[in-house]
Amino acid sequence: MNFEPAEDGLVGISISGTQLRMAEVVDRVAKKHISRVASGQLKASFTSESISKRENIASLANSINNLYDANGFESSKASFSLNSQNVLIRKIPIDFPLDDANLKEHVMWEASQVLISPPNDYIIDYDVQSESSENENVVILVAVRKSIVNYLKEVFAATKLQLQGIDVDVFAAQRVVENTYDLSYDSKVSLVDLHPSKIQISVLHNGFFLEQEIAYNSDLPKDKAEKTEFLSRIISKEMRRIILDNKLGKSVDDMEEIFIYGDNVDESIIEALVKAHDVNLHRVNPFDKITLETTPVDPDVTKHPEAYVASVGTAIKGL
Repeated sequence: MNFEPAEDGLVGISISGTQLRMAEVVDRVAKKHISRVASGQLKASFTSESISKRENIASLANSINNLYDANGFESSKASFSLNSQNVLIRKIPIDFPLDDANLKEHVMWEASQVLISPPNDYIIDYDVQSESSENENVVILVAVRKSIVNYLKEVFAATKLQLQGIDVDVFAAQRVVENTYDLSYDSKVSLVDLHPSKIQISVLHNGFFLEQEIAYNSDLPKDKAEKTEFLSRIISKEMRRIILDNKLGKSVDDMEEIFIYGDNVDESIIEALVKAHDVNLHRVNPFDKITLETTPVDPDVTKHPEAYVASVGTAIKGL
């Protein structure tokens, strides 16, 4: 198939466990297209322990280069989506107006209260989000260790790609959902990310953002039916708690939309949640709105599109 030349392009890269995923998004005549998607296995997962080992820099760089070459990627720029386990995210209420200097000072003080190392060891960013009250703003604080950023810079220095930016998986997923589905600003929306070892739930409503992570690796049953019941029960329980704690309603049914994505999504879990709750539930497909130009070689792409949410989401941010 012949395509118009790309005006620009960017490769979004994500890692979940030992699974490396890449999605190339290009602009053709002012419209985004996904030109290539691929996945591969890593020798080591991306964790605080693995990045402390210098030999893993070359290993990860080689894996990225090999996947890039084997699947015909062409863009020279990349954006990397960090697993939120490697990032501190906090919601900070601000009850009074602050100028930029005082706001930054306040955010840095808040950060110093929750970080386990000195603030100078982190790159700290924040975004002010208005809440429903005219007198209250909320700051979303994001902090990542400089050692992680420097590690990624060294990895990409050994690849064919120039690192343009670093993203976080939960924000990448939010971006995909907002770009793919028609949602009003005041819709009550939950995003559920199913990892092999954890569940991450985030909520969007009127600019309100919240995320909660629940680890379950050691408790997960081996039997498939028991596993389905276990995971669906955790999702329902934690989502209801978040809704009650933040006065968003009284039950899961008070959410208008629930979006499921990640590496550990199973049809049986979807069915269990549909039976349990009277709410619109979607398995996220990042290829619904952005055209996937070619049929992927890897059947996993079309069978489990929800696993590519982070890589697509970080690519569309950077482009």
